[in-house]
Amino acid sequence: MSDLVAVSYGALDVRDHSFGGDRHELLVVPVRPGSPLFLYGEGALLWLRLVDAALDESVFDESERQILTDMEQMGIVSRDVGHSARVQEIRGPWLSSPMHELVYSLLGWVAAAEEIDILFIKGPTLHAQGLRDREHSGDVDCWVRPADEIRLARAMQEWGWKPAFSAFTGTRVLHSLTLRVGDWGSAIDVHTWFPGIAMDADDAFALVSEKSDVRVFAGYDARTPTTDMHAIISALHDVRPLQGRMPTAQQVGKAGDVLRRGGRTVPSLVRDAGAEYALAAALRRAFPEFRLDLDNAAVPKDWAWRLADSPLHVYFEAIKLVPPRQRLRVFFRVLWPTAESLRSGPYGDDTTSTSVIRIRRAMQGWRLLHRAKSRA
Repeated sequence: MSDLVAVSYGALDVRDHSFGGDRHELLVVPVRPGSPLFLYGEGALLWLRLVDAALDESVFDESERQILTDMEQMGIVSRDVGHSARVQEIRGPWLSSPMHELVYSLLGWVAAAEEIDILFIKGPTLHAQGLRDREHSGDVDCWVRPADEIRLARAMQEWGWKPAFSAFTGTRVLHSLTLRVGDWGSAIDVHTWFPGIAMDADDAFALVSEKSDVRVFAGYDARTPTTDMHAIISALHDVRPLQGRMPTAQQVGKAGDVLRRGGRTVPSLVRDAGAEYALAAALRRAFPEFRLDLDNAAVPKDWAWRLADSPLHVYFEAIKLVPPRQRLRVFFRVLWPTAESLRSGPYGDDTTSTSVIRIRRAMQGWRLLHRAKSRA
């Protein structure tokens, strides 16, 4: 006989939440790839006993031991008392969507297993900090160091997410890699920097890591930006150029409001992050007394392609951001994407052949070229 403990990559008590309904009591993520498990009745009671203390198998009767053996195979019970994911306390969800809260926890545990430092940005934390009125977000945003986004994406594939790789993945052109939603109901955006921050990507991650606090998601201690740092990230999201268009007055006003909510330390932190150029108009609204030195402010490198007014112009400007030694490979992948990239893109799915997807993409490219010639 040996001691048994409860383990999980995220666990929530949903008895007092509408998500549990009249039946489900606990929502538990296993420590091996799989879907969240609903526990109720005798199963929930047994698991909670192991949350309270490590117990020897001998204290259970034969039917209980069979249930615990099943739970061990599911990945929510372990014979390792020192298991890193041992659960010794379980709380109710603080997010309106318990499933989304579990995604935060799962991402944190998977990143830890891969030795990836991770921060969680935007989403319900902005609401908790008083920076936005809306509580729920449809996806989960995290931030890792450059190159770690691909490793994290590969690790999350085992849990059902599909990376939307492109020719520019792993370059400074793209600020995030999207992991398309699976059975969990929440897409994930894995950031490696944030548009509008002109400093080096590694330095930016270090700055945000330094300006972070602990926030608990389904039992996992996550790092999220402090209120002032988070206000800057949120404002940058509002003012980034999109499809050749600068932000509207309404978007600038919204960014100014969130910067003001961030507090008096925001202007100096904007300067530290090299975000003065991007946030100039919003800063003037939020802190009219703050003096901006835009003559020495660095223009974000991605502003050129974001302000491009056609897809072909976007590609032309984006290629400039790619180091010369990588340009040939990127250019080739723009013309001939991998099968994996095609299937995760706008023209593909899991049922259509790669050849058909390439034809669809080529036809769209031809239409864009024809349109560009017509304008010329």
